[in-house]
Amino acid sequence: MLDVLIAVVVLGCFGWTATTLVKSRRSFKQAFWAAIITELLHCLASYTMLSYLIVYLAKDLGFGEVRGNAMYGTMLFMGYFLPILIGAIADRYGFRQTMTVSLVVITSGYFLASRMTSYPGMFAALMVIALGGAVMKPVIAGTVKAASSEETRTLGFSIYYTVINVGSFIGPFLANTVRLKTGNAAMIFVACCAVEACAFVVTVLLFKNLPVQESAKAKSFVTVINEMVVVLCNLRLFITGLGLAACYVAAKRAWMPGDQVLIAGGIWLGLNLLLDIPLRRLERERGSAPQRLQPQRFGDWKLLLFILIFSGVWALYSQIWTNIPLYIISLNPAMQERIEYFQAVDPIMIVLFQVLIGKWMGRYRPLPSMVVGILISAVAVGTVNLFGWNFGAWAVSLSLLIWSVGEMMFSPRSVEYVSVIAPKDKLALYIGYGFLPYAIGFGFGPSVGVHLVKFFRDASHPDWVWYAFALWAALIALALWGYDKIVTLHSKSTGPSSEGA
Repeated sequence: MLDVLIAVVVLGCFGWTATTLVKSRRSFKQAFWAAIITELLHCLASYTMLSYLIVYLAKDLGFGEVRGNAMYGTMLFMGYFLPILIGAIADRYGFRQTMTVSLVVITSGYFLASRMTSYPGMFAALMVIALGGAVMKPVIAGTVKAASSEETRTLGFSIYYTVINVGSFIGPFLANTVRLKTGNAAMIFVACCAVEACAFVVTVLLFKNLPVQESAKAKSFVTVINEMVVVLCNLRLFITGLGLAACYVAAKRAWMPGDQVLIAGGIWLGLNLLLDIPLRRLERERGSAPQRLQPQRFGDWKLLLFILIFSGVWALYSQIWTNIPLYIISLNPAMQERIEYFQAVDPIMIVLFQVLIGKWMGRYRPLPSMVVGILISAVAVGTVNLFGWNFGAWAVSLSLLIWSVGEMMFSPRSVEYVSVIAPKDKLALYIGYGFLPYAIGFGFGPSVGVHLVKFFRDASHPDWVWYAFALWAALIALALWGYDKIVTLHSKSTGPSSEGA
């Protein structure tokens, strides 16, 4: 009966989406529809893999929760961080060529993942998948924008957002069907490989390059990187950060003893701070200095602070794909047979109610709307154990339903807010940085979450971790509320640059 109900909902979503696409087919160029079909197939493959990946890594391959979450988080971090760095590739070499190469890379990654059982081998395969997906993201979004007119752009991105969620809804059911019918979880990667191969065929047969500005072609990769870095900090601070990041990696990989890493990091930071003293004096005397001789300083503090705060939201969201499935299986091991179904709750709610909630929240400013959405998400994670322990593992889906309501309030408005605070001549650059919280949150969230789980489990209070997650969300909401007050006061004292934020 459950399978029949699911099939009806899936067909209903397909029918609703297909009707929307048919009505809009003449409003866009062929390249738009090729990109939309490719995105639908790509998202279907991605969420087919992701819906069971943490269980496959932690249990089926025996990597354990800690190492499995670390691998999962690293893949997501690379998938969302790399588009910020390599978004200029499509402009320089052509959308069609870039998308074709990315699909070859992704398909190869899925094939490799289906064959790998060792930790290094699976890690390498997932990084290949992340690299291919990172190249594709800016190509699809850029095509949607370039192939739409001013009148149809909103509709174009609505269709784009819809097919993402349709793919993320159907993916878990495809993964479950493949896994149970074949009796081999690795066949999920083979299915993903086949879906991405279909996307490759669509790209080769239907996709045509769109004209791009010559200035974009002429802009060097180094220039693009420099423009991006300056938004957050200057070159000196960036180099200091790279050094500290290297110390962190050395500690995580055990290349150096922990005390030596701390000493090396302290010396590196101290030397850079000391170097700032004469550089600040030189800057005051000359009025300006070359980038390499400027003292360390941050860029747009509003954007930087927003990125840091909102990264916590997506770190919390990552628990839905990592630690919540593992928790559900711990409550009832039989749930592993249908664990992918839980991942469909969030996307189907978005497909059904995002437009309605979006219209309703449009009456209010972005930041207060996001604060309320995050508080609703705090209720969601805080009730995971309450529902699961008292009503059974299946009841955790109620917490996921509550989460989806909060997500529909804060997720779209976060992009809107970034566009509000962006200077007019750097709009695309700032929107690109809007993906950075995803990268940071998804990159560190799974590992932080699993260590919290382990901490409370060792303390003999494993259920308390869900209250800790709720407190986590509440603190983010409080930080965002305080940020709103600071930005509002700053905009009143400096002018209306952040009006409407």
